[in-house]
Parts: sequence; C-alpha cells; structure tokens
Amino acid sequence: MLTLFREGGFPMIFVLLFGLITLVAAILFAVRPARRKLAFIRGMGVATLFAVLSGICADLGAVFHKVPANFGDRPDWPLIVVVGLGESMAPGIMGFTLLSLTALIAAIGARRLAAAE
Repeated sequence: MLTLFREGGFPMIFVLLFGLITLVAAILFAVRPARRKLAFIRGMGVATLFAVLSGICADLGAVFHKVPANFGDRPDWPLIVVVGLGESMAPGIMGFTLLSLTALIAAIGARRLAAAE
C-alpha cells in the first residue's frame, strides 16, 4: 500500500481520504441499516470515483510533461514512459479497490435492510 501511495503522489491523499470515509459509512450502514444512510454512501462513492479519475489524470499529466523535458534525449525514454504509466494507475488501483469493498459491504447492509422491512 505504501508503494501505491508513493507512486500515486499527492492525489492519493484525496483517494484514500474519500475512499476510507465511504468504506466506514458502508460498514456503519451494514451494522445498522437505515435507508437515509444510502445517499451519503452514494455521494461519497461518487466523490471517491472523481478523486480516482483526477488522480490518474494528474499522474498521466506529470508523466507526459516530465519525460520529454528530462529524458527526451535518452534512447530508453519509451521504457521510462511505460514505468510512468504503470505508476499512474496507482490511484485507480487503490480507489477502485476501496469502492469495490464499499459496494460489497453496502450490499450486505441492503440485504439486512430488506430483511428488516
């Protein structure tokens, strides 16, 4: 996880923060299901999704700006671009993992809510 955080850079703060808030909200919903909690989980899920997408865009932008400026004259610059593209996927890996766990836990809460009604 620390490697992902380092590779993703500054945008990972928002991905992790929004993702953990969403995950905790889903856990609380699963423990005590209440229909009113679903809107917050959805909203935070969307915020997490957009943090993931903006993180990927920011990381890709960094790769596309820095490689030509710093490594353009080296013959191995395509390899450097590929490594940079791999690192740019870090927000997606962490964020989508948090969102999938949130969806799983929220589904458990939804099932418990349906059984209680």
